[in-house]
Amino acid sequence: MNSYFKLRVRGSLRGLIATVAGLLFLVGISLITLFVTRTLHDDMHELLTQQQLMNASYVARDIDGKVKLRLDSLARVASNFPLDLIARSADLQHWLEDRRAIHTLFPTGLMIIPVDGSETLAETPRLKTRPKSFVDRDWFVGVKSTLKPFVSKPLIARSTNEPALVIAVPVLDKRNRLMAILAGVTPLETPGFLDLIKGATPGQQGRYQLISPRHKLFVLTPDVTLSAATLPSLGQDPVIDMALQGKTGAHLAKNVAGESELVVIVPVHQAGWLLLARQPSKLAFEPVTHTVQNTILITVLLSIPLIGLLLLAVSWLLNPFAKLARQLRNMAEGTEPMKPVTVLPIEEVADVANSFNRLQARLLQQERRLADMAHHDGLTGLPNRIAINDRLESELLRIRRSGAGLALLFLDLDGFKPVNDQYGHQVGDRLLIEIAHRLQTCVRNVDMVARLGGDEFLILLSDSEVPLEAAKRVSQQCIDALGTPFVIDGLQISVGVSVGISVVLGADSNIVTATQLVSFADVAMYQAKGNGRGCYAIYTPSSSEELN
Repeated sequence: MNSYFKLRVRGSLRGLIATVAGLLFLVGISLITLFVTRTLHDDMHELLTQQQLMNASYVARDIDGKVKLRLDSLARVASNFPLDLIARSADLQHWLEDRRAIHTLFPTGLMIIPVDGSETLAETPRLKTRPKSFVDRDWFVGVKSTLKPFVSKPLIARSTNEPALVIAVPVLDKRNRLMAILAGVTPLETPGFLDLIKGATPGQQGRYQLISPRHKLFVLTPDVTLSAATLPSLGQDPVIDMALQGKTGAHLAKNVAGESELVVIVPVHQAGWLLLARQPSKLAFEPVTHTVQNTILITVLLSIPLIGLLLLAVSWLLNPFAKLARQLRNMAEGTEPMKPVTVLPIEEVADVANSFNRLQARLLQQERRLADMAHHDGLTGLPNRIAINDRLESELLRIRRSGAGLALLFLDLDGFKPVNDQYGHQVGDRLLIEIAHRLQTCVRNVDMVARLGGDEFLILLSDSEVPLEAAKRVSQQCIDALGTPFVIDGLQISVGVSVGISVVLGADSNIVTATQLVSFADVAMYQAKGNGRGCYAIYTPSSSEELN
């Protein structure tokens, strides 16, 4: 390509030196090119900056949602806490171990702490390294003083020597008195928690940093040695200083080496953290530089035409560039939707348009990949909690207008944990995939099967005139489908399933939320467990009282 470029330049120089008209042509076309490339540069610069901000905001919302999921899950367990078991440690330990639905969210530990902060009343898993007193822990002090949920500062867990987070909620009696504190410990690098930071980067050679301004600590960074470490002192890292000063959004800033970086700072509200997406400006805006260079190169190559066609050539060159710049400007300003720009049958304009279209395609592909990761379970490919919550919200709005009803099934596998213990997680994962396939055969195309995590699934039966009858039928089909043994690597494995059913009709859809429907079905599922497992139970207002 270099030899081709040199030949074209030598050929055009002979024509340019021949006449003054050639000089005027070069001056005129150079001014036009400067205008177009400047407009193109500014528009694409803004587009890339906004794309980086959108991607970082998406990751921050994902982290925020996962912290909220853990807070809500602990609060739900605390709301069903059997206060009469506080004095019976063995029964309390059994009750805590039976809350398997929440164990996967806090794999390092789920603890019940007495109000005096002494050693745990119950814990799972049981660890010898567990401290005998919690009175100096920030989360214990926070919950006890405010009687509200509290997210701890980042710390290094004693049991695993890995970065972790403690989320604690109060256990209150009917008179709002603190009876105990329920706390869960989750490693920061738990799959499905902060893995979007570990598995992705904001562009080429970029990095994410998650910090806690309140505690002046790193939460999680690509450098694992910095996790839960103290932030640099004032002046050591200008980007960190900017974040601590409360600046959010997209900025161009100098790092400690004096190099320019594109920095996006987005809050993670639930935990009070800040997500920093950092990338060298040179690499972040490299596509812009290439596009401008290509534009200039095309302009130079187009300076060869005969001097006698100067006016026609100038007029012909301006129109395509102006059209392309207008398309990009309209998309950057939001007056036109994001879409591939028109590729005109002119070499230089086509090169610019194709460069932009390729850039846009890469950005959209990354966005779709992040969206898919956020809405689907990585093991089974089923929709996850976020996806089915969104679907539930829209279905509640729809049946409010149509008057039809819907049913939600909460499925929890019976006998799944022994499979993992006996055959290993690899066999357990393959079993979950097969279970997902069988569950999908029990529903219609318009229904949704989702995995909450661990051995829990949700089934949404939508658009039904008699949702309760449909729910009973599908529940029995699921029980029968999973009742047939599975054959994996020559092993015959049998599991069962307990199903909780919650139903809502169109007339009641305006007083029931998606979260409540899931909670009702969860309560009914535990009632089915109590009825002997391998059956289904239907939520009624008395179901919660029976479980309590």
